[in-house]
Order: sequence, then C-alpha cells, then structure tokens
Amino acid sequence: MGGFAKVCFGYKVVSGQHKKQTTMKNKLNRKLKTLLTAVAVMTTFLTFGQEQDDRKPIVLPINEAIEKGLLELKITGASDPRIFHEVVDRDGVHFGKCMAIILKSNIDSLILLKIDCGTELIPFDSTFQTMIVTKTVELPLYPNQTYATRFYAMCGQIHDDPPYIESTYTVGKLSNSNTVKLARYFDENHIQNMIGQHALWSYTDEADLKELEKYGADSLTIAKTKEILDNLNLETKLTPKLTVAHIKETNEMSVNRYYIYAGLGLLFILTTTIVILIIRRKKNDDTIA
Repeated sequence: MGGFAKVCFGYKVVSGQHKKQTTMKNKLNRKLKTLLTAVAVMTTFLTFGQEQDDRKPIVLPINEAIEKGLLELKITGASDPRIFHEVVDRDGVHFGKCMAIILKSNIDSLILLKIDCGTELIPFDSTFQTMIVTKTVELPLYPNQTYATRFYAMCGQIHDDPPYIESTYTVGKLSNSNTVKLARYFDENHIQNMIGQHALWSYTDEADLKELEKYGADSLTIAKTKEILDNLNLETKLTPKLTVAHIKETNEMSVNRYYIYAGLGLLFILTTTIVILIIRRKKNDDTIA
C-alpha cells in the first residue's frame, strides 16, 4: 500500500504540473492570437487607407476635360429676373456667386474640374458682360450623373448687360495679367462684394467715381476700392500716378544749349585770366618792396 500510495501521489504531482503548464500555454496562445488579430486589423486598415489615397480623383482643367469629351455643360448667369431684389446690384447679379453651371458626366469615374481664378467667361451674346472668375474652384464631376452648382465671378464690362439665367457662356482663357492679379487678390482676401467689383471696373473700364456712384459707390466704399488698387499698384482714374512728361528736343533747343556751353567756357577763361593777373601783380608788388 505504501508504494502504491507513493506512486499515486507522484502521479498527482506530475498531473498538477502538467495542467499548470497547459494553462500557461493556452494563455500564451490566446495572447498571441489577440496580437496577430490586432496586427491583421491594422494592416488591413493601413492598406485600405493607402488604397483610398491612391484612388483620389484626378484634377483636370475644365477646358481640357471639355476637349476630351468627358462632360457636357451649360454656364449661365445665376440671377433670375422673376425674383424681386430690393437692391439691384446685390450679391448674385454682378458679383458673388453670380454664375451657375450644369455638369453632365460622360464617364464612370469621379474627377475634379478646375476653373482657375482670373479665367474669362465669354457670353454667346456680346451684349452681355464678359465675366471674370474670382475664386478658384474644383468642381466634382460625379460618374454618369448630372448636377448644378454656382461659383464666384465678377463683371468685366460695366457698359454691357449683367448675366442672368437666360444668358449663356463658354469658358475662355485667363485674362490679362493685371485682371488676374485683381482676381487672385479678391480670392486670397475673401473680397466677393461691391468694393471688389468697383475695383475691377476701375481697371477694366477706367470707371471713375461718378460712374461707380450709379452702382452704389460712396465715399467710404471708394476709399476701400482705392486701397485695393493701391495695394496692387494699379493706375486707374481712381488712383492716378504722377508721370513725367517727355519733352522732345528741338533744333532751337540744341543751338541754345551750345550757346550756354560756349558762354560757360568764356566765363571760365576770363575768371582764370583775372586770377593769374592778380597773382602776377602781387608778385611784382612784393619784388618792388
């Protein structure tokens, strides 16, 4: 019995140790599985994020997209004359989000259409003003979809009609350098209002104070408009610069110039002669003394 008890006791000890070792292995396996699962999730997340970055839509200049036949579009003024406006020259008529665009996609992928600040919008009817885009935009062209939106622009011809929903436009090229400079200034400084519009007309149409007063200008707004033009060093009727008149030299002026030079030469010779005579006389006086 004693030997049998010892054997059984020893078996119990060994069996207990084996259970402890098995439990520890199971815990380690569970931790390892958890760690591997976390790594797998993170890898999947990073891969998905990378794929999302790789799938960022292409940005194309709108004219390039039109040439490639990627879309159909219609650009009009945004103002609707059927809607009453308390102020005629309000946001959405001459300036602000005054242009509307309808985009119809001909492709099955998303791209972004870029319209640069300073781009001209040319009216099909020349009685309407050419418009200047005053805020760079990237418009999404959704796959095989049609949608409409509005964007910022200003009128570039004060004596022509402002755009409205029936006036249609096409996308032109960038305007001249000073007009682009103005448009970019409006974009960077968030100037999409009457003050900016008057600054543009001051340059594009040489509009003066009297003319701008017809479109709501007063002493306070004109001071702000002048500030824009001065900051960009643009010469207009509101910000005239002093110029030096160029005088053409005539034959008579050339002859008179020679007379002046000759007179100065004679004066120099006479002065020198007098000085020499005075010095000689002084020497003679010293010798006699």
